[in-house]
Amino acid sequence: MAREIQPTPVLEGQDAIDFLIKLETYPQYLKEKGIVLSRKKMEESAKFLKSIFKEKPTNNE
Repeated sequence: MAREIQPTPVLEGQDAIDFLIKLETYPQYLKEKGIVLSRKKMEESAKFLKSIFKEKPTNNE
């Protein structure tokens, strides 16, 4: 059974202005926190994470 569609929230007045300012300063915020959002960096991190969980072969035959 389908649910009722809820109205989309809309920012108005000062809330909209604050949100736009937050969007404009977002790249600076990321630099301050040391967060790098590059595809290459994410792929390197994912590769490292996968290597942690990879089973190492044992010589117990």
